[in-house]
Amino acid sequence: MDAGLPEPGDGRMVKKFVMTIVWRISQTGPLLSLFFWSTALAGIFWPILGSTNPRGPLLAFVVDVLGVPAERATIVGLLLLFLLFSGIILGIGFLYDRVLRLWREQMDVAYERNPYADDRLFRKERLQWEQFYLPLARAMYKVSPDPEFKQAIERVENWVATGRIDSGKKT
Repeated sequence: MDAGLPEPGDGRMVKKFVMTIVWRISQTGPLLSLFFWSTALAGIFWPILGSTNPRGPLLAFVVDVLGVPAERATIVGLLLLFLLFSGIILGIGFLYDRVLRLWREQMDVAYERNPYADDRLFRKERLQWEQFYLPLARAMYKVSPDPEFKQAIERVENWVATGRIDSGKKT
């Protein structure tokens, strides 16, 4: 079997499974963080904005403008605060990512450290292979034609075209 692929009875299969679970759990972190931050901020600001004595501005808005009954005003007010803070947090995240582009280098590091992305080429690497290494390899093949060398060149051409390595070995 190919050395890069784990066999079913191999310990690498368990390691890959555990790494996948850890990765999935880490991906839910931002959503949980958004939920807990919004909930905490809504709980903190409701006594200030929705107090009943004296009547807070949010409570007045919910009861008078939205027409919500007074017994449900707390739930609606907390929900409005939750949505407001969620929107603010997502808006800051959008500005941070799309407008300011502040974590592009972090994404490159995460991509480089991904153990399952070691066969992928960056755009810069594709251009290097297309413009420098492949022409040199083709010239070398013309000087000394070797079938194995031709297969290697074809694998690299496929790698550059698709961005993924094909080992060429059939299992």
